[in-house]
Amino acid sequence: MIKDQPREIWEIIEADTAQHPDYAVFLFSGKRLLQRMAFGLLPSFLQRRIRPGLTKPQRLHPTSYLDGLRGVSSFIVFLGHYTEENLGWYTEPYGAYEDGAASSPLQLPFVRVIFSARPMVHIFLIISGYVLSYKPLKQIHSQQYSALANTLSSSVFRRALRLFLPSFVTLFIMALALFFGLSTERYAERQLELTSQLHDVWDTCVRLLGASWAVDDLAYPHPQYNPALWTIPVEFSQSLLLFAALLGLSRCRSNVRLFLLAGITAFCFNSGQLYTVEFLGGMFIAEVTLLRDRSLSTPSSSPMLPSFDEKSRNGECGSTVRQRLIQAFWLANVLSGLFIASWTNNHIEAVWGLRFLDAHTPAPYRGQQVWFCLGAFQIVVACTQLRCMQRVFTTQIAQYLGNISYALYLMHNLCLTILEPRFNPLFDSFFSKATFWGRQLSWLAGLVIYVPIVICVADLFWRVVDTPTVRFARWFESMCVVEKKL
Repeated sequence: MIKDQPREIWEIIEADTAQHPDYAVFLFSGKRLLQRMAFGLLPSFLQRRIRPGLTKPQRLHPTSYLDGLRGVSSFIVFLGHYTEENLGWYTEPYGAYEDGAASSPLQLPFVRVIFSARPMVHIFLIISGYVLSYKPLKQIHSQQYSALANTLSSSVFRRALRLFLPSFVTLFIMALALFFGLSTERYAERQLELTSQLHDVWDTCVRLLGASWAVDDLAYPHPQYNPALWTIPVEFSQSLLLFAALLGLSRCRSNVRLFLLAGITAFCFNSGQLYTVEFLGGMFIAEVTLLRDRSLSTPSSSPMLPSFDEKSRNGECGSTVRQRLIQAFWLANVLSGLFIASWTNNHIEAVWGLRFLDAHTPAPYRGQQVWFCLGAFQIVVACTQLRCMQRVFTTQIAQYLGNISYALYLMHNLCLTILEPRFNPLFDSFFSKATFWGRQLSWLAGLVIYVPIVICVADLFWRVVDTPTVRFARWFESMCVVEKKL
């Protein structure tokens, strides 16, 4: 009798459903809703595999390889913060300060770049300068000054929304996670009441926005809840300066514009304004790239740079000695940039080569930052010249990381503050960090658990917050601008 009871109950429900079809609609709609919610939580690459026609294939554009480079750099920032928090030994020079266990091969120069977070920020800023100036420079070259005015106006209007709205959402999510006990008090204190927690995170948002005026104030505190957001005010303030430079130099001849831009950049470098150097330097690289490619016609009065034939322009391996030497030169720049990116967090005097650079840091700079800037320029410029590197960063994985790069940058600290207190004790019970293999296996175990979760969370944030923010900024602009009368 008990065995047949579920069947009898289901028959009663079916009979009742036949009399009341609304129940059937409710059950069907509820099932569909749960299916859609479950499908929506899947990362986008799994959604495309399950339903291939759901989204259009992503098309590559002239700067897609820089998107891929930015995505890989964002992933390295995540690896860097994970490594610094859990295995500080790996941020030390190889063969020194081992604390009872042999150094890991991960600490060797070039290899350690996979978790060198600090140099990646400088790559971000140079890429931002390049990408933000690419379209306006194309319009300048084709003398489309009316379109240029619209582009710059739109960029200035939407820039704050694009940068700060996702950042504010991240801060509020982290504040709620902290208040409800999901994360730890690593970056902020838990308040006794929810209203106090929300008030505290709102103050953090206001200070983050105000930090746009204090990007060179080293005493200005990093944002609570998510210290990685210190770069957002830098991006905003330097973007506005870049747009002003584009507007002011828009009617200059190409050679005059390059000369003035180089002079302004040199002045900023000597004045210690390194972030401005990186944004304006990105604009300079974009200008030279456009002139080299000659993809658009320039004014007759604007002199061109020396012409390049197709083989040398592509940066492929050539048959002539000259082509091989050019390629070797750019590859040497990549190696130099990666070596500089291998800079350790501490005790740089124990690293051959880097201690020489540290001892000869030009005034007014101190330490690693200026060298990270120069190394980042070497890597980005080499990417614009070498097709072999461009192919690496236009692969599906690199392009996917480029799509979620901003979301990954914003959300990885949230994931780490939630996951590490729960999994690290488990790792410590299996792997002793007092031994070489214990450290290696503990680091790898963390990656196996954390990487898929962080990627999925970043993918969800990209689809739910980041992409809608872009659409909202465009809609809000369309609601505010004056329609052109015909």
